[in-house]
Amino acid sequence: MIAMLDQRKRLQSDDEQVLSAIATARGAQAAWAERPTKARAKLIGSLRPLLARHGNDLAQAAASIGDRPVAEKLVSEVLPLLEACRFLEKDTARVLREKRFGAAGRPLWLHGTSFEVERKPFGVVLIVGPGNYPLFIPMVQALHALAAGNAVVIKPAESTSSLLSLFLDLVFAGSDIPSDLVQLLPETPEAAQAAARCGIDKAIFTGSTENGRAFLTELAKQNIPSVMELSGADAVFVREDADIQLAAKAIAFGSRLNAGNTCMAPHAVIVNQKVAVRLGEALRKLGVAPLGIIPASDDAQALEIAAFDEHGLGASIFSRDEKAARAFASRLATGFVTINDIIVPTADPRFPFGGVRGSGFGVTRGAEGLLEMTYPQAVAVRRGRFLPHLEPAQEGDEELFKAFIECVHRQGWRVRLQSLATLVRLTRERRFPNRRGAFKKTPLLEP
Repeated sequence: MIAMLDQRKRLQSDDEQVLSAIATARGAQAAWAERPTKARAKLIGSLRPLLARHGNDLAQAAASIGDRPVAEKLVSEVLPLLEACRFLEKDTARVLREKRFGAAGRPLWLHGTSFEVERKPFGVVLIVGPGNYPLFIPMVQALHALAAGNAVVIKPAESTSSLLSLFLDLVFAGSDIPSDLVQLLPETPEAAQAAARCGIDKAIFTGSTENGRAFLTELAKQNIPSVMELSGADAVFVREDADIQLAAKAIAFGSRLNAGNTCMAPHAVIVNQKVAVRLGEALRKLGVAPLGIIPASDDAQALEIAAFDEHGLGASIFSRDEKAARAFASRLATGFVTINDIIVPTADPRFPFGGVRGSGFGVTRGAEGLLEMTYPQAVAVRRGRFLPHLEPAQEGDEELFKAFIECVHRQGWRVRLQSLATLVRLTRERRFPNRRGAFKKTPLLEP
């Protein structure tokens, strides 16, 4: 009984913290969204020298969480975060610029209409961070959300709050970005659920497929849009013409990076049976822990084997024939593919990252990830006084509309010209109703 009461008090405390954090973030977001996009991007870029100055301290803190080398965390978390700052400073205004649509491509019956599409921030974005890359993943998502004009609340993974607090103290505090825009929540799963109930506008979840589906249930109750970065079970495809030593080295790297605790780590190696023995020998020489090496007779069978897994995050293909590898990639149901490399190309700040099927939906990072942090608002303007649709329905409307559709969209010049004649006649009759029937059918196509 006492344990139940203690748990209830803790959950109540979490809810209060979550409510307070969301309210604080929302209070700061309105003014932040009013700033010009270029101004926001410039402030994101100003984080880069601060992050570079304190990068080693942050890498040490990140390394201590999973007992990993500091150098690994510098390369896998700090460096890509720096590149993301550069990308956002340079490209945010271009990606989010307003688009205008005028006469070009406009339907004839919408004469005088134009519209503009503006990208609008959602408001407050919840980021549920993972434990494997506790600095890079939540913060790169936060930076994209901020560049788009949102505020963020972050639910850190277990034992990672101190790392994110250090980032905010060392990096954010030294910039002119309003500190209230980024709020940290308790680490408990209940805090994320409370945030969904307390009025967030979008969620980004990174974690297992099972936990993601459970969290989606809560989001669905509130009709909250989301991006779900879920588990991967990435396959490596080694074609008959592959550079076997290169493939083996890449697989070894992918298996040891972050002690294998990477969603893109190779889980299965599907190799052409003619080179399967050579690949196995190369992997043993490199000391790679046993992986599921599956021989396939050809590309078709390799694709059949891959289709059995429900996940669709990424895949790697090794082949000397780039054209054939690209054709193979096009037949894979995955969010991304790397050819003759593994994992590292996804650190490019322009690279959209996301999966399909059991690996989730939506993307983060790159231009697509930046657009994901906004929704499109279209505003149409009608100029002139030609608005026939505002007039009451009249007798003969059906015939007039039919003539217009045939004139514009039918094939064959005879049919279209005859429809045009009918359209002209009906338009005259509508303009001069007292003379209805006076305009005889124009015999343009009579033999």
